[in-house]
Amino acid sequence: MESRKKLCAALLLMQNNYLIAAHMLKKQSRRKRELGSSKNALQRELADIEFKMSREIEDEDSLLYGRVLRMTPEQFHLILEMVRPVIQEKKTPLRSSITPEERLKVTLFYLSTGRMPFRQTKPEYIPTITKILRETIPALYNVLNGEYLPFPTSADEWKQIAADFYDIWGFPNCIGAIDGKHCKTRPMASTGDTNMMLMVIVDAKYRFVYVNVSTDTRIGDADVWLHSDLKYSLDDNSIHVPPPAALPHSYRISPYTLVSGDSFPLTEYNMKPYIHKNLSESQQHFNYMLSRSRRVVENAFGMLANRFRVIFSPIKRVPMTFSKIVLTCFCLHNFLREESIRTNINLDIIPNVELQRIVEENFIEQVLDHRTVKSTGHGPQAREGLREYFSKLHFNSDD
Repeated sequence: MESRKKLCAALLLMQNNYLIAAHMLKKQSRRKRELGSSKNALQRELADIEFKMSREIEDEDSLLYGRVLRMTPEQFHLILEMVRPVIQEKKTPLRSSITPEERLKVTLFYLSTGRMPFRQTKPEYIPTITKILRETIPALYNVLNGEYLPFPTSADEWKQIAADFYDIWGFPNCIGAIDGKHCKTRPMASTGDTNMMLMVIVDAKYRFVYVNVSTDTRIGDADVWLHSDLKYSLDDNSIHVPPPAALPHSYRISPYTLVSGDSFPLTEYNMKPYIHKNLSESQQHFNYMLSRSRRVVENAFGMLANRFRVIFSPIKRVPMTFSKIVLTCFCLHNFLREESIRTNINLDIIPNVELQRIVEENFIEQVLDHRTVKSTGHGPQAREGLREYFSKLHFNSDD
């Protein structure tokens, strides 16, 4: 009798354990179905967007692709083939994965607009979209950075930039236009203002050749320049800027220099405008030539701001550093500039007045102090040499 009771108790315990296990398995299965359903719903919506985009492209001109992803179909597929091996998801027996095409379109939409890719993003989509962005943005940066955002480190590379500046803008021995700006990033309600400063060098074809992103609010504008790797590299010439060379059609020797506004110091490696009153005619002409060349950095900022609204939007739901998102935008900008030059298809044709408006709406000029803007070394002498050079070309006489 006693053994019969023990057997019944054991059977009852086994039954309870079975019921508990069955309940847990059912709960897990339901959760998987819900996740699968959410992902499948997202895929259906992505497919719907892709269908609508395809219809728009088929019905009108293919350049309308630029209104959706800010690039031509050919440019999109070039990027896709570069990044596909990195972002390809493995399919599972339960459901198909989101394709690399869909992942890239979601990411480019986010970078272009600063928002999720649907008018009303359903809560259950957010984890999947966030995962897509978290994986695809760094993948884009890693794939593009080496080829499309390299910093020149050889004399030949600097000479090529200088040759382009002279051919296009008429400023000799110029190795780039430098500028620094604060982004007018819209703050998130919980965090207050976002202070991001960009210091860049741009070549004659609106490509960024140097980018420094600073988000440390404790560092002032002056310290960003004074302690930048760029300043140190220019001071000791570890980046191999060529030695001074003869100016075109002249025996005059002049250093290779950057061009800047008044916010940067006048040095042997950076030319800035004359700013005192009562400028002579030749000084005014020098300022005109410098301003004309420096315009490329203003326009490049305008193109960047026009294409990538994410830089000026509250960064939320994407767990990665703001600087990585911004640097990815610079890489994509340079890729698109290279493709525009190669194919002669330019989606950045924006009037200078409009570019200036875009820059003023989205950036604040950096403010440096006396430690950074004072003239040093042979800067004044180099500027005078260029003033005389331009004066002879323009007025055919010495001032």
